[in-house]
Amino acid sequence: MRSLCAVTERSSCALAARISPAVAAPWSSPSPRCPAAKVLVAPLAKLQLPRHVATLQLLDVPGNPIHARRTQVRLVGIRPSCCPPSRAFAAVRAQKIQPPKKKRRLDEVCLERFQQYSRTYIQSWILQGKVHVDGRVVNKAGTQVSDKSVIEIKAEIPKYVCRAGHKLEAAIKEFSIDCDGKIALDSGLSTGGFTDCLLQHGASHVYGVDVGYGQVAEKIRIHERVSVIERTNLRYLTQLPQLVDLVTLDLSFISILLVMPAVIKVMKTDSILITLIKPQFEARRSQVGGGGIVRDPLVHKEVLDRIISGVEEFGFCNKGWIESPIKGAEGNKEFLACFHRIPTPEPRPEGEVELAAT
Repeated sequence: MRSLCAVTERSSCALAARISPAVAAPWSSPSPRCPAAKVLVAPLAKLQLPRHVATLQLLDVPGNPIHARRTQVRLVGIRPSCCPPSRAFAAVRAQKIQPPKKKRRLDEVCLERFQQYSRTYIQSWILQGKVHVDGRVVNKAGTQVSDKSVIEIKAEIPKYVCRAGHKLEAAIKEFSIDCDGKIALDSGLSTGGFTDCLLQHGASHVYGVDVGYGQVAEKIRIHERVSVIERTNLRYLTQLPQLVDLVTLDLSFISILLVMPAVIKVMKTDSILITLIKPQFEARRSQVGGGGIVRDPLVHKEVLDRIISGVEEFGFCNKGWIESPIKGAEGNKEFLACFHRIPTPEPRPEGEVELAAT
């Protein structure tokens, strides 16, 4: 038994009693780990309450779950009185109380307080020594800090919620993409870097699709021009509330060519596709080096040629490609390719013949 307390209906200072087998019968069966693992309440006896006894002694009785030892119980809530004999009760409590955690990791506290920034930004600022806790610099993300600590981030405010926004911005400028008033689909939403970039370039609405959950920055999640669609694999996306003018892809662990059949179903005929090509997820396993990094330029070229020609087979025209200004998380080179969906001519009614100009 971890703790014992006795509660009385009417009592004086203390009491002492021997439990009879008849009284002990109502007690629950003991558990293997503890003879009294549950909260047990049983009548002890009608007793006179002598003023000089300070504890209640439960003595060994055959059939009593509290056996083979003498147990002392402190009486609580006792008020002296000259009342007649009263009925006493003993309660056994075996629940272990877990003290609340007082400290947490610094990066977790920062993510909770600064929800507009991604985990990548938070951890980068911590490593750079730009996070101050109670006036002192802390440069380890795992440092335990109190929830009551004053945390300051002394860094430049980033333009986008994560680094991915700068990648898409480079492609928009390079290929002169007009996003103003366009309806867009951002697949591989993650934190929302691409979506943030599209919004800042004038997109009227963005549908953000992601197979994961809970990664989207709060700034993006609550934006009135964003519809977040989580726990959804783009490969099995069948429709959206409306067709889109622009699609951006930032996919991991799946080839771009596998999702193209679903992509063309939600695109308008005259629309734009910008995709981030990640060789580490497109190359063969034998071509990927240690740490998941593709270093061979020949593999980069092979992946680019295969993806570009593969997308063109779905009715697109390649407008070019560029190397991403920012490398991937593990240091991989990444590329951005832009495609224009070729408008398909409407079929002519039977019997109608196009006349050549003379």
